Amino acid sequence: MSVQGGIGELRFDQPSSEVNILTSENLTAFARLIDEMPANRSLEALLITSAKPKIFIAGADIKEIEGILSSAEAFSKAEEGKIVLKKLERLSIPTVCVINGACLGGGYELALSCRYRIASFSPNVKIGLPEVNLGILPGFGGSIRLPRLLGLLKALPLILAGRIVSAEEALKIGMVDRLFPEKSLLEDSTRFVQSVLAGDPGRRRSRKPFMTRLLEDTLAGGAVVFGRARKDVLSKTKGHYPAPLKIIELVSKTYGKRSDRVYQAESRAFAELGASPISKNLIKVFYLAEKYKKFRWNEQSLPGDGVHKCGVIGAGVMGGGVAQAISSRDVPVRVKDINDKALGGALKEAMDIYKGALKRKKIKRHELENRMALISVGLTNAGLQNCDLIIEAVIEDLGIKRKVFKELSELTGPETILASNTSSLSVSRMAEGCRYPERIVGLHFFNPVNRMPLVEVIRAEKSSSMAVERTVLFSRRLGKTPIVVADRPGFLVNRLLLPYMNEAAYLLEEGYSSSEIDAIVEAFGMPMGPVELVDQVGIDVGYKVAHILEQAFGERMKVAGILKTASDKKLLGKKGGIGFYSYNGKRKRPNPVLILSGRGRKPSATDALKRMLYVMINEAARCLDEKVADSAQSVDIGMIMGTGFPPFRGGLLRYADSIGPAAILKDLERFQKEADPKRFEPSEFLRRLGQSNAGFGDRSTR
Repeated sequence: MSVQGGIGELRFDQPSSEVNILTSENLTAFARLIDEMPANRSLEALLITSAKPKIFIAGADIKEIEGILSSAEAFSKAEEGKIVLKKLERLSIPTVCVINGACLGGGYELALSCRYRIASFSPNVKIGLPEVNLGILPGFGGSIRLPRLLGLLKALPLILAGRIVSAEEALKIGMVDRLFPEKSLLEDSTRFVQSVLAGDPGRRRSRKPFMTRLLEDTLAGGAVVFGRARKDVLSKTKGHYPAPLKIIELVSKTYGKRSDRVYQAESRAFAELGASPISKNLIKVFYLAEKYKKFRWNEQSLPGDGVHKCGVIGAGVMGGGVAQAISSRDVPVRVKDINDKALGGALKEAMDIYKGALKRKKIKRHELENRMALISVGLTNAGLQNCDLIIEAVIEDLGIKRKVFKELSELTGPETILASNTSSLSVSRMAEGCRYPERIVGLHFFNPVNRMPLVEVIRAEKSSSMAVERTVLFSRRLGKTPIVVADRPGFLVNRLLLPYMNEAAYLLEEGYSSSEIDAIVEAFGMPMGPVELVDQVGIDVGYKVAHILEQAFGERMKVAGILKTASDKKLLGKKGGIGFYSYNGKRKRPNPVLILSGRGRKPSATDALKRMLYVMINEAARCLDEKVADSAQSVDIGMIMGTGFPPFRGGLLRYADSIGPAAILKDLERFQKEADPKRFEPSEFLRRLGQSNAGFGDRSTR
């Protein structure tokens, strides 16, 4: 804390840390400084700044939130922060929060407690209240102060979505009062506060439009706003996430009220969420996501991925999606195919993705044009010999892929990484007979490429650690979350997903309808049921991968007869208009051709769900035992980001631990007797966990 010319600067600088966070210790020190300010007669105004170059305050201490064990403790934590920020809010002098970087959660709640908020034009500035993503709500007054500042119509969607905005958008919305250049931020902020001391109000408020006043300031209008918000939340979350509903309930009770009791209402709402299992699971998922964003395979530090130009072999939707992802990072990419029409399809796919981003105002027109100009196409290998990374994305045929890799290995030098986008075939087999097989890896993108965050980096038998590490780093540059998996049939995600989809098919044969099975799984929290998922993926694709797994793993992966029937009837799923569902008209309907009368006793809905989930858990245990995945964490992040496994469950194996491997083992042994002795045969890994009463935890296989 320093004072010059009547203007104080209180600078946050957390020792031995790259970021500032609001720990209990920091809040206590901050409160002590505020308490001393009224006695300082030379202090006329206060600037609150950060010494960190790219961070203002990243939020409250998540470890402290994770450590909350009871509602009473959660209430106490929320009140602790509120007491300090109320002291800041009640200072008689002008207070200005000077935001130079990330200002999130508790950091922005501190900013809301100041009279003014100023930010720099820097791209490092990110502002918002993302607490809902951790299964909680803003607990230091943000749920009260942001609606007061912005009004209901602007504030409620921001809090419900946990949306983080740029400096420019924050100014437009009204979350900050001024933007200044990064280099002169402190000087300009000082001049701003001097003008406030001279009588400038510092903020000019416009009158609300009539319709806004009607919706925000009347009981009937508020009922419409909150009713619509509740309907939207339930549509998106199916009621699995309590935090958004609690936010709506809280804001509906507190908006427009000035009593200090509204802050206690926020603390009570926070207390209901802070100690919940869902919040704990979402915090674990947050940590996982942060870990894998920075994931490195090789301990040897590389300065970068060394990729300056890329090639893609195989056009169409997948090739176009991969090319778009590469060009979006300003990397030139050459797409080769033997078919002119396919090349046109790749360009159209890339352009459609960019047009969607333009429509959503994620990019500007000149960025679209510049990035599309980075994509070139051709029918020959011209230009590929100079690429640092070439991604093969041809059809799933091992013979064709081997031919492509042999040709590429002759064309390129030992430093060029050759990567296959295969979803299930052996990368090691593709590398056989190639020059420099150590630079050949798998790089499995999930479809659609622009929306799915996960990629699997596959270690073939001869892949070097350097090639794997460079591919991991490049995946991160593309904004993807990479997990490294061994070269086994199906790799990780498809090896777990296909038994789940196959088990759904067996349940169809036992008398369940497609819609019944999907409803059971969606009620558990999956974004889509397994039968609809088969139709979305394509029955032809799903059956082909399922057949590969059956060939590799035998009876326990035996493909259900109904899947073979659908494949034999050339039913393609949604892309063909009919599969397990018929897609004629606005609503999908079960395909009567694939409705079976069932054989034997139809299992209960509870057992049906267990069967679909437990075959995945059992296979995941085998993957850990075989070192396909390097840890339970890899399995959890892979299933969340690759299949949509519900984050509020914490991940597949965290969910398994919540049930208990011993209980799962007991049910699998029962299903062996009731359904099939091979499909439900417990893995040795799961047996060991069940018999020792242990859990998957964070078991590492590296």
